[in-house]
Amino acid sequence: MTAVAPLIGREVRRLARHPVLWLIPVIVVAAAALDSASAGRNAGYWYGTIFTAVAFFGPIFVLFAANLIASSARRSRAEEMLAATPTSDTRRTWAMSLGVALPLAGVGAVAVGAMALIDGVNDIPPDQLQSAGELAQLPFVLAGAGLLGVLAARWLPFTGGVLITFVAATLGALVLFRRFDSGIWWMWWSTGTTFEGQRPVPGEPWLHAAYLFGLCACATVAAVYRDRTQWTRLALVGVPVVAATLALGWLQLS
Repeated sequence: MTAVAPLIGREVRRLARHPVLWLIPVIVVAAAALDSASAGRNAGYWYGTIFTAVAFFGPIFVLFAANLIASSARRSRAEEMLAATPTSDTRRTWAMSLGVALPLAGVGAVAVGAMALIDGVNDIPPDQLQSAGELAQLPFVLAGAGLLGVLAARWLPFTGGVLITFVAATLGALVLFRRFDSGIWWMWWSTGTTFEGQRPVPGEPWLHAAYLFGLCACATVAAVYRDRTQWTRLALVGVPVVAATLALGWLQLS
């Protein structure tokens, strides 16, 4: 881990500097400015704004930013030069995955803290209030979106691969959540009531948070062991991780 730490730090800096990522606050600020002031920008408004920024806008832009970072060597035709370095592709991918996931999870944790602070000093309407288990999901939402971007760069190494990933994820959510009366296409991240007072999707929030962590682990393993020389490890490590994640997914809805 010590040997990978400098590589992780490099990926963190690359992510923090990426212009696509900084579109999130720009869009959130613009959307907030367009809202009618008469709508009442009270504590509940800002509580919901933070939540929407992290749970809806954030994952979309993070997906594309992480993919662009992970595919930068291919797009700049520098893969041959990287292959000549003493650092293996597997180690670079580990560093990339951690460099993307850790700071994003940290941002999600900061958002959770801000929402908890707002709730602590104000009365949030019950239809907007998130439980501790639901708030615990937010760091995994952002980290998972970034890891999905890295995964797409590894398994779909061509122009448009990340767009295919985004469309497939969206269509998959549309199909999956049609089974719930209150399901919405972007509710793959949560089990709570978060949209116009609709009834909550059945599920146990803490188990869902664990399930999201499992999805993050699945994406990391699949990205790291992408090379054919690593497919034995992919099977040995990936099968138990996928099995545990599927078990958590089943338990959360039971």
